[in-house]
Amino acid sequence: MKKFILLLFSMVILASFVYADSISIEAVRIEPKEIEPGNTAKITLELQNQGDKDLKGVKVALDLSSVDLPFIPVDSAAQKIIDKINEDDFESISFTLTASPDAAPKIYKIPIIISYIQNDILITQSSVIGLEVKSLPILEVAIEENEIYKLNQQGEITIRFVNKGLGSIKFLSVKLSKNKAYEILSSDSFYVGNIDPDDFETVNFKLNFNSKLSKLPIQIEYRDSNNKLYKKSYELPITLYTQEEAYKLGLDKKTNPFTYIIIAIVIIVLIFIFRRRKRKKLNK
Repeated sequence: MKKFILLLFSMVILASFVYADSISIEAVRIEPKEIEPGNTAKITLELQNQGDKDLKGVKVALDLSSVDLPFIPVDSAAQKIIDKINEDDFESISFTLTASPDAAPKIYKIPIIISYIQNDILITQSSVIGLEVKSLPILEVAIEENEIYKLNQQGEITIRFVNKGLGSIKFLSVKLSKNKAYEILSSDSFYVGNIDPDDFETVNFKLNFNSKLSKLPIQIEYRDSNNKLYKKSYELPITLYTQEEAYKLGLDKKTNPFTYIIIAIVIIVLIFIFRRRKRKKLNK
């Protein structure tokens, strides 16, 4: 019984050596390290035969079959064969991939399948590499609507934020810088939140301008799909007029002083007529 157990144990140990992974991925080089949608990247794998025998017909494949992987092999298939890797030797193999133009920015896991013959037995190994798709956020900021066109006039200014990029804009916040030219009648900062691609959000600031200003200064913060923080300052063009300029441009109409005189005369006449009729009634 003891001999049988010992024999079985020896067979298990031997089998483990036979099926042990003889090929290892010693290094992975990706150029560039970050790929933009529509662009290409070269992936180079450095393999080492760690076994004690030469290996023939080593097949290396990138499994791009998942619909979640937006990559297409360029100039060759996603599978290549190395004729021979000698014992304790190294071999390199490269793939060129193009990211789909509409690939969402994030890190993708690409499965690698390596197969080879060892001791007349087909052995398959699996591994994973990461490929990051990165797209710079494209945030358009502009004044959408302005109720204020002259000095000393209270009103709201609506600022629009449009996400024109492929990735989401997250945790957007905006702050209106303080300035002697205006008085902030609302909050000076707002949390906007997330903006999906091809979407927009707006915020309203209530202001009263004391003097002319050509640009409205704001500061914003947000993060991209990969959680990278962005801080930017904008100076949004704004047009303000004095009261006289508003009259000249027809934005405001001057009231004729004779109008007030005529209105006053009419009111006096009406009061006189009303009192006269009242006296007549009392006399009767």
